This record gives sequence, C-alpha cells and structure tokens, in this order.
Amino acid sequence: MSFWTRHHIFEKNSIVLIVGILGVIAIGGLVEITPLFYLKSTIEVVDGVRPY
Repeated sequence: MSFWTRHHIFEKNSIVLIVGILGVIAIGGLVEITPLFYLKSTIEVVDGVRPY
C-alpha cells in the first residue's frame, strides 16, 4: 500500500485530519519563530535613524 492510497484514513475520520492540520501548523510555527530566539538582535542599527 503506497503513501498516496492511504488518504482514505483522513477522509473517513475528520479528527485525524484536524490533528494532522494542527501538527503541521505547529511545526511551521516553530520553524518560523525558533530562529528569532537564537539571533542576537533582529533589528539592525542604522546610523542617523532612531527607533520608535
């Protein structure tokens, strides 16, 4: 049974689909947010410009 023929699991059980969607969103959020914690500064200092 190939990966693409197992989609009926998601079609028959909406809870599995919702859990999968939430998992993908959580992983995507972590990929976007995690690098910001490891940067020293996310704002570049520019001479002559003062931040708000």
